[in-house]
Amino acid sequence: MKKLFYPDESIENKISFYHLLFFLLALPFDRFYSTIILVSFLVHSLIFLDKAKIKNIGRTTFILQSVFMVTILSSTYSAFFSEAMNMLTKQLAVFMFPLLFAVTSLDLKKYRAALLEVFAIGCTCTVIYLYVDAIRTIQYSGLPVKALFSLAFINHNFSLPIDLHATYFSMFLVISIIYFFQRIKEEIRIGKKIFFIVCSLILAAGLMQLSSKSALIAILLIVNIGFPLFLFKKKNALRFLFISVSATVILFTFILSVNVFRERFLVDLKNDLNKNPESEKMSWRIKRWEAGMDIFKQSAFIGKGAGAEIPLLRSLYFERKMYGAYLSSLNVHNQYLSFMINSGIAGLLVYLATLCWGFWRSIKSSDLLLLSFMILVTVVSLSEDILAVNKGIFFYAFFFSFLVMSNKRTVT
Repeated sequence: MKKLFYPDESIENKISFYHLLFFLLALPFDRFYSTIILVSFLVHSLIFLDKAKIKNIGRTTFILQSVFMVTILSSTYSAFFSEAMNMLTKQLAVFMFPLLFAVTSLDLKKYRAALLEVFAIGCTCTVIYLYVDAIRTIQYSGLPVKALFSLAFINHNFSLPIDLHATYFSMFLVISIIYFFQRIKEEIRIGKKIFFIVCSLILAAGLMQLSSKSALIAILLIVNIGFPLFLFKKKNALRFLFISVSATVILFTFILSVNVFRERFLVDLKNDLNKNPESEKMSWRIKRWEAGMDIFKQSAFIGKGAGAEIPLLRSLYFERKMYGAYLSSLNVHNQYLSFMINSGIAGLLVYLATLCWGFWRSIKSSDLLLLSFMILVTVVSLSEDILAVNKGIFFYAFFFSFLVMSNKRTVT
């Protein structure tokens, strides 16, 4: 623990380390803190910048920045200038983190485990805080304890005290759980192994309470595919696969047996994909996807330009009497379709190529955490505009760059 908080490094590297540490601790909370720390890290990096560090900027850096470059290019022909500029401002982190990690003299590989451990423990403490807050609310309201497993305390209502979208917080928890699982397998000290197991159980409980469908699907894919591939040898992998598939069946049985989870995971999913005309009133995802596809068809190759998504969707929402989506200015809730609207097939292909490159890097380096991140982003992109929301952008920008660049000491 002493080595964690007092690394034996130069002043420059110590300051870089603390910037990353506090950024990860602040990530689940208000974006103000994360943004301030990122700006401070930028200023610090500029102070110590020299020609030798600039030479580390190369192909990897540019690939990691690719989706930001798509936004820059598509903003040049957008009819919605202010929205395009707002989008560019939000996505600056996608441009900055690859650069900052390329020019830092801090050995990211050396401190990768320590930083991820701080992040995972921070997420665990946040889940505990949310449970404490929920239980205090239940007691204050004179409700029974079983109210914890009601619509009033799951999904967005559970993460409301930290004002963080349930799916994005779920993404943080998935990465934390995967990290702890890795450490449980590798750790030889019984005390620490027990600590990691307890933290994993708390995070898993929080994940169920948040009830994000896409995050649950992602972690099941990671456990049933990534773990057998990267954590176990052939014989043990088959044994683990049998156990993980059995656990998945038990989990689904549990979901079906608890009303609130059955409604959240199954009924809501059915409604999201329901083509019944009556569901237009509720503005489920399928209706927003249909509206997005209609806009995409108007300019299939290059799209309508950065920032065009919500203004054009709102117009269609009103026309189709989807008043809930119109009043809430809902985006299309699909990152792939978002690229198709804003930058057309060209932008979508860049995003898909970037994801494929990430998968290739994870398999090449046998990096379970990077593979987990790629699966998580790929799956959640089906139901959310990750690169339209601050916490989604920070998650994508930081972890993609950090996990790729911490695989080796010299960044190229």
